[in-house]
Amino acid sequence: MKILCLCERGNSRSVALAWLLKDGMGFDALAIGMRAASEETKNMLYQWADKIILVDKDFEDEIPDEHKNKLRVWDVGKDRFFGGFSRELLAMYRNYMARDENWLINRPDMEGWINSEANND
Repeated sequence: MKILCLCERGNSRSVALAWLLKDGMGFDALAIGMRAASEETKNMLYQWADKIILVDKDFEDEIPDEHKNKLRVWDVGKDRFFGGFSRELLAMYRNYMARDENWLINRPDMEGWINSEANND
C-alpha cells in the first residue's frame, strides 16, 4: 500500500511517520511538506497514494476534494519534534495507528497487529 504523509515542511513529523510505516509495517510511504512541495508535486503524489495521512489539521482544507476519501488527519500539533524521532511523537502515531487500524491495514487477518508490534519496542 502507498501512503503519503504530510506535514508543514516535510522535515520532521511526516518523516517520522513515513519511517514508522515503512520500517515498522512494510508500507511504501513518502513524506512531503505542504509548504515545501510544489502544487504539481503534491497533485502527482495525491494521485499516487492509496492513503493520505495529514499530521497538521491546519492544512486539511488544502487537500483537494477528490482525494479526501483517502485522507485521515492524525493531528500531533505544531512541530516541536526536532533532532530525531521523538518517543512522544512515535507514541502519538502508534495511538492513531491503533485507532485507525482497519482503515490503515484494510486486512481482517492482521487485526490487532499494530498493538502487538507497538509493544515490542
